[in-house]
Amino acid sequence: MQQKPLNLEQFQRKFSTEKACREHLFKLRWPEGYRCPRCNHDKYYYHSVRRLYQCKSCKYQVSVTAGTIFHKTRTPLRKWFWMIFLMGNQKSGVSMMSIQKMLAIKKYQTVWTMGHKIRHAMSKRDSLYKLAGLIEMDDTYIGSKKKGKQGRGAAGKLKVIVAVETASDRTRFAKMENVENLSKDMIFQAFDEKIEQNAVLKTDGWKPYRVLKKDERDHKPIKVGSGEKAGKLLPWVHTLISNIKGNIRGTYHGVDKNISVDTFWNSPSDLIEDSGKNRCSTES
Repeated sequence: MQQKPLNLEQFQRKFSTEKACREHLFKLRWPEGYRCPRCNHDKYYYHSVRRLYQCKSCKYQVSVTAGTIFHKTRTPLRKWFWMIFLMGNQKSGVSMMSIQKMLAIKKYQTVWTMGHKIRHAMSKRDSLYKLAGLIEMDDTYIGSKKKGKQGRGAAGKLKVIVAVETASDRTRFAKMENVENLSKDMIFQAFDEKIEQNAVLKTDGWKPYRVLKKDERDHKPIKVGSGEKAGKLLPWVHTLISNIKGNIRGTYHGVDKNISVDTFWNSPSDLIEDSGKNRCSTES
């Protein structure tokens, strides 16, 4: 079911009570009305104490939270919904400690677990998408500044490949993957199944990216020359990379080179500034 975007005031009004949250989950689970998961009967009793829906025919009981990230939770659904709203609407990221204070959740472990489940659900949803059309692709290195080689080949940093699907003057979806190295085998393994066959790849000409030119795919390398030019010739992928780094700087104290990119953000597309401002050159 496609959900309409809500602003803060609209969200607050719509999900102000536990009943409103449960009713929303009911509609998501049974958009055409209740159906028993066991016998497909359409009549039920509601047990208000246990918050279960019982089939009038076979007596099978089910909860609207069964099989979801809310399964067996003791935290009010209102706080879950608020946490999803906060995490999904902050391009700069939001710390779990801040959410813990805002939502008055007693234990940090509770809010950390909730955040982990929400990120996993968002990541699982995004994994269903394949990038198509015109795609900008580049790589970046995440970590503190160190002496030695800069850009490609820099030691002790998280290597991340970023791809952004564009449509004229706006973006649609984005994907990113941290890799051990930038070899053609590693790039193919990370992105071949994430890109449609009729896509057109726009890169800075780095040869390993040519491995993704397959069947009906096309590869359009462009001569960049400098980081400043890269931001103009590949604007959307560099906007996303800039916002990723801003997200990390605003939320975390450090980055482990072995950590997964899923730790840092929710949906990559949510981090792209539509205005295209505040771009920065990357170490690529």
